[in-house]
Amino acid sequence: MTDQVFGELDFDGFYWNGHINLDFFGEERQLNLIVDSSFGEQTEVSELQHEAYHSFLEKWPGLQEAVMQKVIRYYNEEERFAYGPDDPKEFAAWWPEIETVEEMCKWVTLETVALPSDGIMRNVYDGKRCLYLLFSRDWAEDPNNNGVGIQLLDEEIAGIGYQSIAF
Repeated sequence: MTDQVFGELDFDGFYWNGHINLDFFGEERQLNLIVDSSFGEQTEVSELQHEAYHSFLEKWPGLQEAVMQKVIRYYNEEERFAYGPDDPKEFAAWWPEIETVEEMCKWVTLETVALPSDGIMRNVYDGKRCLYLLFSRDWAEDPNNNGVGIQLLDEEIAGIGYQSIAF
């Protein structure tokens, strides 16, 4: 299907999948796009999903710094030193010191924008616009490839955790 906002999308039975281009600190990146259309009767991309995406794009230039600061805090307060190898040198290599946005940008890659279904936005988030940013990460080993996920509600950071926060 060709969507007027997202372009070419393929449906896998649960999600519409495509690609979008997004500026990330001055660098244009092609990201994966996941649009959930598996709730209730919804089978197409909705106006609420378009609205959530448009609102996100409007605020994204001013939101990038806050998103990366949140990832830095999450890394340093939740993940850093939480697990790892027994060897002290290997352990130290797993957990680099990351204090600035510039440093964090070397350790994470924004890969995916995910939008939940209308039903989730209306029923779970009380009609708030919801969007997830999913990052891969290069610190420590990530055997589940679960990276970092940020939840935005009405374009404000509402949650952070593993990428599975979006699913």
